[in-house]
Amino acid sequence: MSFWQILGRFAVSDTGETLQKLSDTTSVSSDGTTYTKMGSTTVGSDGSVFTQMGSFSTDGSTRMGSTATGIGAVFNDRDDWPSNPSVEKDHF
Repeated sequence: MSFWQILGRFAVSDTGETLQKLSDTTSVSSDGTTYTKMGSTTVGSDGSVFTQMGSFSTDGSTRMGSTATGIGAVFNDRDDWPSNPSVEKDHF
C-alpha cells in the first residue's frame, strides 16, 4: 500500500504518483485516472470505488490529518481534524 502526503490541492505518494484536486468533486491522477466524488463515495475512471467511513476508506486505508495510508483515504473529508473554538474566536 502506498503512503500519501496531502499538500492542499495536491497529494504525492511514496511511489511518485501525484493527485491533483480540480474541484470539490473531481481529481486527476498522474496516471491519467479521473476520480469523481459523490457524497461519501469516490469513483475512478479506472473502475475503482472508494467509500468513506470516518477517517477510513473501504480500500483499508486511513487518513490522519495530511497523511493517508492509501489512495482511498486521500479523498476522505477532513472531519478527523477537531475544531478548536478558541482558535476561531476574533481576538481584536
